[in-house]
Amino acid sequence: MNKFFMSKLNFLSSANLINVYFIKNIRATFLILVGLLLSSFSFSLSANKMPESYRQCIACHGEQGEGNTQLKSPALAGQSANYLNRQLLNFTNGLRGRHEKDVLGMQMVAISKQLDLNTEVPQITTFLAALPSPTIEHQVTGDLKNGDRYYQARCGACHGGQAQGNPSMNSPKLSGQSIDYLRRQMINFSTGIRGTHSDDKLGRQMAMMSKTSSGKELEDIFYYISTQK
Repeated sequence: MNKFFMSKLNFLSSANLINVYFIKNIRATFLILVGLLLSSFSFSLSANKMPESYRQCIACHGEQGEGNTQLKSPALAGQSANYLNRQLLNFTNGLRGRHEKDVLGMQMVAISKQLDLNTEVPQITTFLAALPSPTIEHQVTGDLKNGDRYYQARCGACHGGQAQGNPSMNSPKLSGQSIDYLRRQMINFSTGIRGTHSDDKLGRQMAMMSKTSSGKELEDIFYYISTQK
């Protein structure tokens, strides 16, 4: 009997030790996972911390780069960093915003010249590119089927089938953008306000393409873009 009870006690003792071992290991694994998650979350926050140089842009473009239609300021969030870099450089170098009728462009020229192209501009554009594209309530109507067809024929090859942009083609994202802004830029391209400088190759391409669509066809294209996320 004593041997039986002793073996039983030894078995229970071993089982308890095993349970304690597994509980400690599970607890340690859990703490490690929590630590990794917190570390990753902290890194993502610090990686996309708003640079001080962007604070001067908030009044027009919004704290989250959502833009402001009342101020005619485009959304910048979610846009390609390369495209944003290029546009700020174009403003600085006189490739954009030099026409006397481009009042808003001239405002951007003055602002862009205050930024350091080597440090502040990359910080701003990296921050904006990492932000989610804004959800915009578009006040625009049209024929979606025709808009899709015209868009794919005129714009899709460069700007992507869902207007998501194509960095390899140096083409900006169009979805998540104010239609008023897009309409204004098409007018600027087609009337020679934008895309005329000899060094602005991409701008001159858009100036040419802007003349291939107008009227209801163009409005249907805008309507299609407004439905893309």
